[in-house]
Amino acid sequence: MAANVKEIFAKHKWLWLAAALLIFAAGALAAIWLNARNAEHIDAPVMEATVTDEASRKIGESITEAQQRKNKLPEVVKNAKDNVMRDVADADDACIADRWNGILGRYRESRTPAGGI
Repeated sequence: MAANVKEIFAKHKWLWLAAALLIFAAGALAAIWLNARNAEHIDAPVMEATVTDEASRKIGESITEAQQRKNKLPEVVKNAKDNVMRDVADADDACIADRWNGILGRYRESRTPAGGI
């Protein structure tokens, strides 16, 4: 008396769970086996790898430089304010008016050749 598979699964419901777990485990092992790669045997084109490494290094340097500039900005603004206050403190009204007129003159000269743009 040979029992067929349908009758066995109908009689023992827990076999469905066991079969599902077995199929899942087999699929996981197959995925790991198919996706496993040995890094020593990957043949990446040398030129592309070199260019990518160089680009990554330059991007990293640019980010570092931008961060340093950002961190330095409050100090630069404070120093500029201190310099202006020191220069203005020693000047009288006529000197300040002369400086201001010079700045306005340079501004107007730079705008005139561009057609007022």
